[in-house]
Amino acid sequence: MRQVLAREHGWLVIGEHGDLYRREADLLAEAEPQLPGRCLEWGHQRVKFRQFCGVVRLDNVQIEVLPKLSTYQSAAHQRKTLLTLLSRGSELNALDMGAASLANSETLLLDIFIRHFAELLDHQLRHGMLQDYRDVEDNLGMVRGRIDMVRQQRENLTHPQRIACRFNELSTDIPVNRLLKTALDLLQTLVSSLLLRQYIASLRMRFAHVPSLQRHEWAPRGDDLNRMQRRYAPVVDLAHLFLSGQYLDVRSGQSRTFSLLFDMNRLFERYTASLIEPEVRRAGLRLQEQGPIQHLVTEERGSPRLRMRPDIALLNRHNTVVSILDTKWKILAGKDPLGALSNSDLYQISTYAAAYGCREVGLFFPEQECFQSERPRRLTIELGNRVKLTVRAVPVSDPGARMHLDFWNMERSPPESKVPSRSPFSTYI
Repeated sequence: MRQVLAREHGWLVIGEHGDLYRREADLLAEAEPQLPGRCLEWGHQRVKFRQFCGVVRLDNVQIEVLPKLSTYQSAAHQRKTLLTLLSRGSELNALDMGAASLANSETLLLDIFIRHFAELLDHQLRHGMLQDYRDVEDNLGMVRGRIDMVRQQRENLTHPQRIACRFNELSTDIPVNRLLKTALDLLQTLVSSLLLRQYIASLRMRFAHVPSLQRHEWAPRGDDLNRMQRRYAPVVDLAHLFLSGQYLDVRSGQSRTFSLLFDMNRLFERYTASLIEPEVRRAGLRLQEQGPIQHLVTEERGSPRLRMRPDIALLNRHNTVVSILDTKWKILAGKDPLGALSNSDLYQISTYAAAYGCREVGLFFPEQECFQSERPRRLTIELGNRVKLTVRAVPVSDPGARMHLDFWNMERSPPESKVPSRSPFSTYI
């Protein structure tokens, strides 16, 4: 298995002496319609991944796309950053951060994801494989359940010793187990480590009597599980994540491409929310991601336009927005973080402050060379009411990172009030 290392927004050269061979680039182009929208950017004899990181498998080559926040970061450091974000902000939530130590080894990123799934599944199997009752129709020598008179007359008219019965039977052949068996079948073909392949094979043996999912067969998600099956919800959702990354070549019927890519903008947003949520709850506030939704303008006929959906909103006990936090997964050029802020970012957060009536807003960036988490910066937005803007850096390489915010009086004052508020971002990380 050949491994190609790519950086977010970094070009891969296509050619015999480049990073990707022409045939591999053609496979990537074939799979592009199934990849996340605007994931790739093509140039002359080159291609790059935009704001997506993760893994793409093309036949015998595996591309690892890693985040790049510094020119001097090693691949191990970048891999650890991605694993840290995934451990708290994605479908790989609760990723064993012992796996982060593997970032310093030669372990492939995809093998780390597969091991995480295998260990979660193994842990649940130790508490028992899921079973459920299913309806069974069979011809038996004695009555079980109830007699199906229609089938009895149709099938056993000349065989009175047989009785057509209909009954419920406790079985492991249920949709959840078929989904997990199918995911294990896929992972068996993707894993690179010999020991991990043996681990997956041992788990597949537990499902020996369970068939795989058929094409277009319905498979439950974590939210569909009943109370007795709920403990399997993280494993089920992760199985869907793996299976959704498998792309088939319709001409050969074989799996040729697999991808597990994460939108870094959304991942950083969810990671930041997970860091501050404990402090938000202790302050008596509620955190809401991607909302609440408002519209910036309204037509004469009353139709709303330009929907606004902030990354993170903090709401008080009256369900009123008291602060908006906007996360930005980007590198701030130069040594002065404030001087590197873009006009569009400032316009956006100012619009949020005016539309939601907030006097406290924040811009959160990942920690980087020119901007460390110990030094938040503060600005004042000169609107009708002066709005306090705090620009902060979020640590993204420490699995145990915590974000401490000192919340003061966050109740929103009436529009005419000129009483200054104290910043909720007064302490450092």
